[in-house]
Amino acid sequence: MKQLKEILLNIRKLASAESVLHWDMETYMPEGGGAFRGDVMAYLSLLTHQMATGAPLRDALARHIDPETGELVNITLNDDEKRIVQLTRKDLQKQLVLPDAFVEEMSKHVSATQQVWTKARKNNDFAAFAPYLEKMIELKKREADYYGYEDKPYDALLDGFEPGMTTDRIAALFGELKPRLVGLVDRITAAPPIDDRPLRQTFDTQEQWKFGMGIAKAIGLDMTRARQDMSAHPFTTGFHPDDVRITTRLDETMLLSGLFSTIHESGHAMYEQGLPKAHFGTPLCEAASFGIHESQSRLWENVIGRSKAFWEYALPVLKTHFPQLQDVDLADWYRMINIVKPSLIRVEADEVTYSLHIMLRFDIESRMMNEGLKVADLPEIWNAKIKDYFGIVPKNDAEGVLQDVHWSFGGIGYFPSYAMGNLYGAQIMNTAEKDIPAFWDKVRSGDFSALKHWLNEKVHARGRYYDPEALIKVISGAPLSAEPFMDYLEKKYSEIYRL
Repeated sequence: MKQLKEILLNIRKLASAESVLHWDMETYMPEGGGAFRGDVMAYLSLLTHQMATGAPLRDALARHIDPETGELVNITLNDDEKRIVQLTRKDLQKQLVLPDAFVEEMSKHVSATQQVWTKARKNNDFAAFAPYLEKMIELKKREADYYGYEDKPYDALLDGFEPGMTTDRIAALFGELKPRLVGLVDRITAAPPIDDRPLRQTFDTQEQWKFGMGIAKAIGLDMTRARQDMSAHPFTTGFHPDDVRITTRLDETMLLSGLFSTIHESGHAMYEQGLPKAHFGTPLCEAASFGIHESQSRLWENVIGRSKAFWEYALPVLKTHFPQLQDVDLADWYRMINIVKPSLIRVEADEVTYSLHIMLRFDIESRMMNEGLKVADLPEIWNAKIKDYFGIVPKNDAEGVLQDVHWSFGGIGYFPSYAMGNLYGAQIMNTAEKDIPAFWDKVRSGDFSALKHWLNEKVHARGRYYDPEALIKVISGAPLSAEPFMDYLEKKYSEIYRL
């Protein structure tokens, strides 16, 4: 076990080095350094892959597990060690079943497809992108076949983002969610609009930065083990629980965008900081899933950051940075930061409509993988669904089917994790409110330590010990359901829109 852990630690060190270079590429690297940086990152990626599939790792693993049956043969292992062995074997098998020729073919196609997508989106030219997407779907079907699956090809890809999740399970959860969500959107759309004129001003970006950093520290981001920088697209990356980086994007005409970006990424970063350092290198020092990671960012950004209780604490602080907001009262501010407005663009969507954007993408990509939906039909299907969900139609494919990068890099199965994060987060928060005495009184006073410590214990410190649905059941005592999220939305937005 010691040998296995040492090999896993060295693999993680290489991956961390590659992550540092990626972070630098997105923040400080000079534009001319891109080509060489790509070569260096590819080399490190190759070394990581070779070590992660090499004979030393396989030999160390074989001492604990029967390679034919997958059954544990070392009865001296404790529960953590058993889980490390099981997860390492699963991860190894996923890498070993892909032939070298396929990995090379996929890598080359991803590189070409991302470049084509960038130009196609800019030129509103879906026809140029379509053949590359067709090839991508063909490759992802082959990948699913290599991995194997019990029911549907899409299931094999979902497992890489949400372990244990299937097409049918997600369809059932989204089936619970959609009718109530569409009904809520309809009621909000029919209500009188909210006046947000105080937000339609310019706000100094240096003051935005100071306020955002103050909030990040207040909610619990340890800045002795983290830093924030600027990037074109906000993201979080963790090299180690003691070295986590977040980025934000600021615009003097968009006060809320930069602030909520910082809170969102801080939620991700606190998860990374809370992972169990003692298990660094092993799967137990990794997040349970993409969706569980998203639950932490959206929980802090929306459930806490857009609550009235939070702004009882934060609005007076905000006014010290921006005196032009001096006359805005709490009730009006709370309503204007929670405006619901159906949008064509996923990344600009509000808390209520966001999950509908994900359902649309889930339906399309699962049908491409499982039912042979033709790429040529995507623009028409996309536009029809947008009209059905939101009552609006894209003017062109650039703001429709071409808007997301995910399909160009082969991220088929990624989208559901975003909406799953809303469901996980609501169920986690329900339990936190019950477990933490005077929960919202603490939030009103600017004391977020109880929630942070609770999340550290219940979510972060457990790493990848549980698959996501098992983790939610352990935390809340109930199976995952869409009901807590919808109950939360209906209660909150009925008050805001006086429904």
